[in-house]
Amino acid sequence: MIRAIVLDIDGTITHPNRQLSTTAVNAVRKAENSNVSTCLATGNILCFVQTTATLLGTTGPLIAEDGGIVYDPKTGEEHTLSGIEKVEKGIELLEKKFENIKRTKSFDIRRAGKTIERTINPDEIRKVFEENQLDLTVVDSKYALHIKECGTDKGNALEKVSSILDLPLSEIAAMGDGKNDVEMLEKVGISFAPANADKEAKKVCSHVTKGSDGTGVKEAIDQILKGRNPNNQPSL
Repeated sequence: MIRAIVLDIDGTITHPNRQLSTTAVNAVRKAENSNVSTCLATGNILCFVQTTATLLGTTGPLIAEDGGIVYDPKTGEEHTLSGIEKVEKGIELLEKKFENIKRTKSFDIRRAGKTIERTINPDEIRKVFEENQLDLTVVDSKYALHIKECGTDKGNALEKVSSILDLPLSEIAAMGDGKNDVEMLEKVGISFAPANADKEAKKVCSHVTKGSDGTGVKEAIDQILKGRNPNNQPSL
């Protein structure tokens, strides 16, 4: 039985313009009222996801900075799962090599990784890291390029969430639309991708919803609450 669901934010519970989907909001409230703990996962900073969780009324742990930070709202404890020193060295190398590196607005306040604007080919960034033997990676979230230590992802953060909730991963569901959701989607008991998801996310999911973003969230949560598989799933 699924007892918790982890939801990505941008592109999953939001429309393309990044406004919250009221359909998703209502679905989240339905899940919470049915004793299914809802957790949020994002590449954004912790205060962003904390505010979103407060407005939505979610009760589960929060994943921020693409898996670098996990927050337990019941205890107020923050778990930092990734360091920043190697990342800062990597950024320094990138800024020396490329003239068009642009830091995002949240760059300076990030604690488990850094984000830059999407002005550089991620493959070029990976090449710099490999040449300098830095254990770093870059992920394109469609909103920014996330520079982080290898092994820092929503999937590993999900294991911490599982521990906090005292639930096995088999009793947790997840939904996400991006490449940076793949590791999380691979680890849970049931995984969903909305119709608007990247092909990488769809490929690893057990279910792809007919609807996009918030409409897809409603489909997924309704299906979890009914305890049966979605019908007529679109092919990947």
